[in-house]
Amino acid sequence: MFSNLKVWQKLSLVGALLSVPILTLVYLFIQSQNKQIATTTNERDGLEYVTALRPLLEQVPQHRGLVNGVLNGEGTFRAQLPAVESRIDAAIAGVDTVTNKYGERFGVSEVWNRWKLQWKDIQQRSTQMTPKESFDVHTRLISDLAGLAQMAGDKSDLVLDAELDTFYLADVLLSKLPLTAEYIGELQGFGVGIAAKGKLTSEDHARMMFLVTQIQGSMQSLDRSVKSAQRYNSSLEPKLAGLAANASAAGDSYLALANHELIRGAASSDAQKYFNSGTATLESYFKLYDAAAKLQGEMLAARVERLTSDKFTQLSFAMLVLLLAATAVYLISRGITAQVNAIGRLFHEIGVGNFQARVEVKSQDELGGMARSLNSMLDNTLTLIQSRDERDNIQQSIMKLLEEVAGVASGDLTKEAEVTADVTGAIADSFNYMIAELRQLISAVQLTTAEVTSSAQRVQQTTEELAKVSETQSTQILQASAAIQEMTQSIHQVSTTATAASDVAEQALSSARQGAASVNKTIDGMNQIRGQVQETAKRIKRLGESSQEIGEIVQLIGDIADRTSILALNASIQAAMAGESGKGFAVVAEEVEGLAERAAESAKKITNLIKSVQTDTNEAISAMEETTREVVGGSQLANEAGQKLADIGVVSQQIAELVQSISRSAQQQASNSENVSRNVTNISQVTLETAQGARRSAAAIRGLASLAGELNQSVSRFRLPDESRHPVGV
Repeated sequence: MFSNLKVWQKLSLVGALLSVPILTLVYLFIQSQNKQIATTTNERDGLEYVTALRPLLEQVPQHRGLVNGVLNGEGTFRAQLPAVESRIDAAIAGVDTVTNKYGERFGVSEVWNRWKLQWKDIQQRSTQMTPKESFDVHTRLISDLAGLAQMAGDKSDLVLDAELDTFYLADVLLSKLPLTAEYIGELQGFGVGIAAKGKLTSEDHARMMFLVTQIQGSMQSLDRSVKSAQRYNSSLEPKLAGLAANASAAGDSYLALANHELIRGAASSDAQKYFNSGTATLESYFKLYDAAAKLQGEMLAARVERLTSDKFTQLSFAMLVLLLAATAVYLISRGITAQVNAIGRLFHEIGVGNFQARVEVKSQDELGGMARSLNSMLDNTLTLIQSRDERDNIQQSIMKLLEEVAGVASGDLTKEAEVTADVTGAIADSFNYMIAELRQLISAVQLTTAEVTSSAQRVQQTTEELAKVSETQSTQILQASAAIQEMTQSIHQVSTTATAASDVAEQALSSARQGAASVNKTIDGMNQIRGQVQETAKRIKRLGESSQEIGEIVQLIGDIADRTSILALNASIQAAMAGESGKGFAVVAEEVEGLAERAAESAKKITNLIKSVQTDTNEAISAMEETTREVVGGSQLANEAGQKLADIGVVSQQIAELVQSISRSAQQQASNSENVSRNVTNISQVTLETAQGARRSAAAIRGLASLAGELNQSVSRFRLPDESRHPVGV
């Protein structure tokens, strides 16, 4: 079936088969780009949801601080509550809008609805609770809000961004900055209550010290994340460095204020002043939050644009390559078929007897050289070919001449041949002249018969030589025909080679498909590795949070231990006292007992958290082992892909060898053309020999004419015309 196709169809088929690997690679690249674009778009949606929660992260802690101040006796805060609640309600409406868009995708709708119900409950009865109860429910509400943002970040892959600068920015937005703001908000709300009631208990002191420590640690962690983002993207430094420095300075100033006025009690504390200072500090941090969120959105948008541009650039380049390949196939096919068709038309014209036809040379390659050789061969051969009409005309002229001179054989010299313009006209004229001479020389015929016979024999010998030369011409022509047949066989060989090239192209196609399958397996393996890494990251993160809680509890235990030592000293002093002072000892003893119980509870929490850390650590180790196995699998798949590419290289080498075979066939065609040229040269030499034989025949005829003159003088007995009875010259 393949051999029945035309040359341009074969070339087009081979080009199409060779383009399959390119199209496959382009398809895989575009799929990868589309996947990255979809992932980045999902991150942008997650960022939109997270930033919608930002007003709540700022305003709910403000509500907590105001309510705590009211419950502890600061009545001036009550007038500020409606404005804060109004801002919270407006922020809730904004979150409702984005939840309707992304809630189902990120799985946050149900959690958000529960959060709104909790807020409504707190809003209605916040001032009716005890200070501790109000503070705790507000804190849980803020923690749930942070968890909601973290959930959206997890579902949108924002926490696992592939580029380090946006990864650290996401860490700032989802973890570090909200945690720092919450600790500052707790310090603000707790401190407002202390300032409002005007006293600091030992438990309040321990809680304040704990919050200060947590704020210092979270501020340092936030600063490291911001600097990491700037380190991986230097363009962020001018936009974030100043805001980060201002926020850090505001945080240090607020910690110094809390330590001076509340923890040490060195100055009288003003609840409104303390609240306003905390609000200003939080505003500094949320300015940093807004800038980081804006930069994150711009960078994600730029990434989507870059990936889209790369995809269309690659697609355009592939289309350009395929277009150039198709153009090359078309031009090569057109050049080959045009020259072959021209040669075919020449053979057709020669087959119908048109020996004047010549092939048009359309190229300078081997086929063009063949066309030029054919034209040269026809030019040289045409001079040796006599048409049928010419042979018939010559034969008729000869028969007529024979009829006119037939009477001479019986001795009638009165007749003369008709002189015409054809090829026998010169012979007739010469014959008439010969008759005239015979009229004078016939008498010498008998004397010169022997010489005439000898001349006739020489003429016969020359004629035989001419016949042999003609046979040689025939042999040369046969050789030329054989050469043409060899050229035809060479063309068949080219066709066979093209068929083999098609088979090799099919092998290349099969190898390319296998390579594509291996690449797909590699991609799947890498996706699995990515999933394992994500799971490991989450577990390690939980492990860090557990460790952080352990640190908090240990700090609290330390503070309690310090306070217990003081109380123990007081108990010893009271024990030395007598009388009514025993009551004071009982109070101190009860306080020591209460602290000891809390220390025991903290110890239990430490034990449970250590077990949780150990469990998470084991799970992290298992996940990392699974990741290692996936990496090994991915490496093996990559090796398979490399082997398939090596197979494609071997197939390409086979194609090159076939092309060399085609070249050798073309060289064979050139060699046959040279043989044709040599044969034409031999035909030319034979023609020269024929001319020489003709000259020898002419010399013999001249001798015969001389003898005929002598014979004419001796043949007076022949009948001559009346006007010719007297010999010429007598």
